[in-house]
Amino acid sequence: MIIFQIIAYGSYSVLVHLCEKNGVITFSSATMNFIIEFMKLLFSLNAFICLEQIHLNKIQFLSWFKQSIFYSIPAILYFINNNLAVHIQIYMDPTSYQILSNFKILTTAILYRLIMKKRLIKQQWFALILLFFGGLTYSLGTYKNSSFISKTMTNSTITMQEMYIHPLGIPMIVIYCTLSGLAGVYIEWILKRYYSESLHLQNIFLYTYGTFLNLISAISMMITTSKTINNLNLFHGFTFYTWLIVITQVLNGLIMSVIIKYSSNIIRLFVISFSLIITAFLSFFIFHINFNIYFFISFVTIICAFSLYYTKSITSNV
Repeated sequence: MIIFQIIAYGSYSVLVHLCEKNGVITFSSATMNFIIEFMKLLFSLNAFICLEQIHLNKIQFLSWFKQSIFYSIPAILYFINNNLAVHIQIYMDPTSYQILSNFKILTTAILYRLIMKKRLIKQQWFALILLFFGGLTYSLGTYKNSSFISKTMTNSTITMQEMYIHPLGIPMIVIYCTLSGLAGVYIEWILKRYYSESLHLQNIFLYTYGTFLNLISAISMMITTSKTINNLNLFHGFTFYTWLIVITQVLNGLIMSVIIKYSSNIIRLFVISFSLIITAFLSFFIFHINFNIYFFISFVTIICAFSLYYTKSITSNV
């Protein structure tokens, strides 16, 4: 499962870039995320009905509704973040996105301390500082050397000669990592607070809100961008790669919910860190990207920071 998740995370940004046409994402991010949330909702509903003993009545529905309200907050955060993740791709290459996404480790760790009340040892704080400056060095170095004309179209295939970051990409990735960390920690807190509750039911609460939010956004965008009623098409711009994103993210989301409830966000961060290898590999062979020196510096920094953060110091074990 972990290997699949690493592949799913690592291929996400590459697949989104493969959906680009003339520097524009061809599909509606809200529509894609609606399908992802809806498919996860259908799976959870089916699993809950088949595996759980259900006694439906008015009191039960009222109880479920009250419980579900807690899940609206992470659903809103995921709604914003999942759509933002698509549009960020326009402003940086896949590998840059994956490198900077490691800031999730920083935001998640800080929020873990604030929300979950988990203390960090000095070694872990040092690792976070190392991670921050590694990412900062990469951002400034790559941004300084970006021409912002890094994509060329060759036989309908995108070719990126160099790694690049558009100025707007930096604040977008900061917002993305902050919301991602907050959503991840919050959903873990809820799942474990109601640990005895069925995971399938908890997923139903979360995915119902996510489906509803993305559906409203998808319909609104479709009506806004369509010139006539005849041009209304919810799946406009969808390609093979878009559906591949849908399938991988549906499976990834369902697996991650199990990991977060019965383990922790640490596994999620492990997946995010090591998915960089997949992204770099795919970027090199698909887009022919030439990795700059900042990539290698950042890569080593991430590995060191990750090792320091998740390896307890000798003194802490005494």
